[in-house]
Amino acid sequence: LLQTVAVTDTIPLSPEAASLEKIRVLSVAPLLGEAIRRIHNHDSVSSLFV
Repeated sequence: LLQTVAVTDTIPLSPEAASLEKIRVLSVAPLLGEAIRRIHNHDSVSSLFV
């Protein structure tokens, strides 16, 4: 039995899905922000995705 389903906020959830107690929405904003910072500074982004 699943206790929690984790999804990202990259696309909006339907109102029905958003109201389910077992769905946990995780923000990708910190990851995207760090990727943008690294790209701007000519740093590697590969470590963000492992």
